[in-house]
Amino acid sequence: MDSARIYENCQNRLLDLAATLDGTQLGTVVPACPDWTVQQVYAHLAGLSADVVSGQVTPPAGDEVTGRQVADRAHLGIGEISAQWRESAPALLEIMRTESRRRYSLPALDVWHHENDIRGALGLGARTEDADQLADFPLGGLAKGWPAELPSVRVVATDTGQEWNLGEGAALTLSGTAHELARAVTGRRSLAQILALDWTGGDPAPVAPFLPTLPAAKSDLEV
Repeated sequence: MDSARIYENCQNRLLDLAATLDGTQLGTVVPACPDWTVQQVYAHLAGLSADVVSGQVTPPAGDEVTGRQVADRAHLGIGEISAQWRESAPALLEIMRTESRRRYSLPALDVWHHENDIRGALGLGARTEDADQLADFPLGGLAKGWPAELPSVRVVATDTGQEWNLGEGAALTLSGTAHELARAVTGRRSLAQILALDWTGGDPAPVAPFLPTLPAAKSDLEV
């Protein structure tokens, strides 16, 4: 995955967006992260960047760490949060370019999904750039570690032609756009939404809970 490029592009778009948001928009609760407002998601992104650069955090970051990142910036305005994020990002991008371990690609997944989380909260359309890579990263991991006792699943990205085989064979087939698959397997779709995707070959109920690599969303999400 071209992690540094993806991260930089998402950050640039989010910083441009932040400069246009008013207080009401910044205070909007983000359904994909219901404990956070739009501004608090920005605070987390700035905090994660600073923490990885300083060596305080090796991705991924748990809930306690992300909560601290937000709390530490509760007194700041969006301009100050954006400035912090902009300041630490070049060093983070260098780490992402030079580190070969997969965990250092995780900030790219984080910012790509949070960009869509924020856009969803504000009633904006999805950003689907690089969805092929954002789908491949978690689905490739699932393919390597799919529980042998579960039915196998062939996953097909209808717009990119990508395929992943979870387990041996293809007892079930799941089809969707790369964006939809990326969101579904990274905790941005509810279990009901995952079950409502385009499945063929049988009942997806036994496998659907094992697709999200992060906890499934508690409520349905549009973006």
